[in-house]
Amino acid sequence: MITTLTDTTASAINKQMIEMRETFGANTIGRVLTLIIVATGDVEEPLEAAIAASHEHPARVIVVDAEPEAEKSGLDAEIRVGRDAGAGEIVILRARGDVQWSLDTLVMALLLPDAPIVTWWPENAPSSPVHDVLGSMSQRRITDSAGCQDPLGTLKRLRRGYASGDSDFAWARLTRWRGLVASAFEVPPISTPTKVEVSGTVDNPSVVLMAGWLEHALGVETEVLPPNGEGVDYAGVHSVRLVREDGTIDLTRVDDASIVMKLPGDDTGQHVTMPRRTLAELITEELRRLDPDEVYGEVLAATYSSIDDTATFAGGKPDPVDQVLSDADAVAAAAAAQTAQQLAAALEQRPYAHLVLTGGTVGTKTAAALPAALRTAGVDASRLHLWWGDERFVGPDSEERNEVGVRESLLAPLQAEAGLPARNIHVMPSPADGMSLDDAAAWYGQQLDQMGGDQPFRTRGRAFFDVVLLGMGPDGHIASLFPEHPDQRQVAASAIGVTDSPKPPAERISLTWPVLNSSRHVALLVAGGEKAEAARDGHQDINPWQVPASAVRGLETTTWFLDAAASGQLPG
Repeated sequence: MITTLTDTTASAINKQMIEMRETFGANTIGRVLTLIIVATGDVEEPLEAAIAASHEHPARVIVVDAEPEAEKSGLDAEIRVGRDAGAGEIVILRARGDVQWSLDTLVMALLLPDAPIVTWWPENAPSSPVHDVLGSMSQRRITDSAGCQDPLGTLKRLRRGYASGDSDFAWARLTRWRGLVASAFEVPPISTPTKVEVSGTVDNPSVVLMAGWLEHALGVETEVLPPNGEGVDYAGVHSVRLVREDGTIDLTRVDDASIVMKLPGDDTGQHVTMPRRTLAELITEELRRLDPDEVYGEVLAATYSSIDDTATFAGGKPDPVDQVLSDADAVAAAAAAQTAQQLAAALEQRPYAHLVLTGGTVGTKTAAALPAALRTAGVDASRLHLWWGDERFVGPDSEERNEVGVRESLLAPLQAEAGLPARNIHVMPSPADGMSLDDAAAWYGQQLDQMGGDQPFRTRGRAFFDVVLLGMGPDGHIASLFPEHPDQRQVAASAIGVTDSPKPPAERISLTWPVLNSSRHVALLVAGGEKAEAARDGHQDINPWQVPASAVRGLETTTWFLDAAASGQLPG
């Protein structure tokens, strides 16, 4: 039985499901979990896999299919029960336009009570699954790096954002391979290999993880080689060779269904049936165990090194330059003019340009100067996306909020005069949005991911933002990353909740080092003699822990806009 609802709400969907269960005599007692599928492409393939898995794991399946570019916002739904849903029940949510920004609210009303939650991203994995608003409510978070546009880049950022409970199909595809290799290795006499080789498809994450697992388990450096046969048309691992003193263990895939295994003293080889696994088999296996797959985490950590020194994110970029102006007003005017020119150049190359705003006295003045500067530079402001580097976690209309300070001077003119769509203004949440501080930070990180802002988690040296504006406090802090504050060490997520801020209010949301450093241009806006010492220190070596202002650099330019008083202690 299939029922469709248009322009509906989560509560109406839940009510309709109850009515359908009563009508057809179905119940939820046998449901063992809620499976959330975040679809960005083909919905039917992962849905068919979930239906097949439901015969072993009866579940409520919630498919989230977002269409952010739809002109009209709204929510449509399709509910399937009975034979159309396998041994479970299915809800397909099609969120249009602005509705996609509240996916957690939509899903929350449809979760099975007291049942585990599993979230699956068949493609476009988030930068940090545990910090995603849907991932944060889940016991297990399943990604498929092989289905992403940049498989190895995705695997690298999944390593940086890894948390217990994460798993990836690139790892699940190796289950039978690992079992076979372990069985062959344990054939007596057992000895440590002197050489290990893995061959397979270039840039395939399963090949990389297989090599990482062997190196981690055996303590022997593993060499990754290209495919060892011509005309091979299947992806993944093609062969594994363990060279030992008594001979060589050689496992080679010969077709989609079998492996040829050769052991020391037996060069004839024996065929082992090992068909390539379907998507349904992969999700079924993942749902069999909801406890964390710690071996996956260990192998991921062994395969890709972590970035422990946060100075790394700012390193290797052009040195900053200074513009010294007479006062704060002159600083704001100069920064606004340069920002407008940089945004104009960005829009000549890309459909949209992304600008990060800041608070503080000079940041607010700069925002007020931007509408005129954008007009002068000929910027089509309707193609801009506005973000914030940080925000105070207080009421939505509090004067302490950075966004409130620019509503009348920047946001209103750009919307009324330049046609900037409301959806392009990415405001950080407040407590009035019904989220905790950590949930609000996760939500903002999700918005960045959905727009492509996870670039810094894929490959260092690539920019998402075009311009980042930053103020600086007398202590050298930027955004809400304070000197020697433990929260500044959090780099696994795009945005974090900051607690115990040394500057009131105590709770804030801030972008993190890798994200702030993913900009083509950075402008630091500084005025006042009380900031002269911090400005001097910020011009020295990159030192995020003690001098945060020193640790954000643009890929193309970094400019310090200072008034005469703030520049008083600069060398020369």
